[in-house]
Amino acid sequence: MKSVILCAVALPAVLVFWLWKGRVWSGEKKKILAILALSALLGLMLGIYEKQNPVLLEGNLLKRNENGMGDYEEELELTVEGLLEEYCYQVEIPEQALAKEEAEALLASAVQEIEEEFPGDNESVNCIRERVVIRDTYQDGKVQAEWSFDDYSVVDFEGNVIAEELPEEGMLVRAEVELQCAEFIRLEEFYFQVFPRLLDEKENFLLQLYEKLAEQGKESGNAYMELPDQVGNYEIEWSMEQEHLPEKVLLLGCLLACMMPFLEQSRAQERLKKRNRQLVMEYPDMVSKLALLLGSGMTLQGAWRKIAFSYSEKRKYNAISAMPAYEEMLITCREMESGVGEERAYARFGERCGQAGYRRFANILTQNLRKGNRGITALLETEAEHSFEERKNMAKKYGEEAGTKLLFPMMLMLGIIMLILIVPAVFTFQM
Repeated sequence: MKSVILCAVALPAVLVFWLWKGRVWSGEKKKILAILALSALLGLMLGIYEKQNPVLLEGNLLKRNENGMGDYEEELELTVEGLLEEYCYQVEIPEQALAKEEAEALLASAVQEIEEEFPGDNESVNCIRERVVIRDTYQDGKVQAEWSFDDYSVVDFEGNVIAEELPEEGMLVRAEVELQCAEFIRLEEFYFQVFPRLLDEKENFLLQLYEKLAEQGKESGNAYMELPDQVGNYEIEWSMEQEHLPEKVLLLGCLLACMMPFLEQSRAQERLKKRNRQLVMEYPDMVSKLALLLGSGMTLQGAWRKIAFSYSEKRKYNAISAMPAYEEMLITCREMESGVGEERAYARFGERCGQAGYRRFANILTQNLRKGNRGITALLETEAEHSFEERKNMAKKYGEEAGTKLLFPMMLMLGIIMLILIVPAVFTFQM
């Protein structure tokens, strides 16, 4: 009862706290609140279920299973004043016992049930050609049965007729079954006549073919085995089983070919997403380097070339990995060398990068080319500070996304733990 009250108080408390602080808290704290709320809800549900389905009734009553459902054990706490305090004690609860009259009635009904269903699909016990029906329990599991046959070369443990050769007049087989209900036992025996199984036209043909192949296989001195071309009134044509490997390979190739555009599109989107992320992360460093070189007295084009060629030298010796922003700077340098105007080259640089920050950066450069380089260093430093803040926010966003991806496995693990706790309790109550 205390646990139910605790969960009932905890759940609204967590929800109120969520509404109060949820808007300003980060994603990680929201996940913690969500886990607490879910745990409180599941705990409340489990507590209500335990309250509505108590194991111990009226303080000292334990429900016994019906006869045939078996005994079960229950772990209880035992308190004896002055001797034991909350002592863990295992109690075994036996199933309900049957009176002698009830047991004998069930045994008689089980015998009648056996007589009705034993022949199965056969005509009667006097003409058995197919499997007979035998079971381990009868009367809805209240009567246990143990079967035995006097000749297991004719009928196996499951009642299947396994003899390959039987006389035309059939063979008499004795069956014995020991029926037990509680401590009462009853033995029954009866006989049934087993005949050879009737073969249809297809089975008869296959049997003749098997016998003919077995006969030809016994011939000695032949390097090859000749397959029969006729069995009875049927002519046979032999051929290798076709695996259709060329068709399967072609079909697989067609499927792969159909999937390739989607795979390439997905890969291209992933590459573009990765490139945009790298551009965002590289932007503050590039702007701050350019501002530093301009502040030292270099021209805009000279500072640009120095940054780009320094990156190119490092890439030549594999000192660093590819960086899309600096690759675009190299392309801009080659454009200016090939005759593209400086202002146009910077504008094209911003268009190729595609990010809002790079377009803003390109506008700063082109505007200062028209107005002169006065004040460009201060603008670039301000832009660098602003972009560093954006990069921090972006890194924080990527971190929250990674945390969100981990939320589902965490919730799945919590659900598995809850199932581990709840399922044994449910089965215990049902027993």
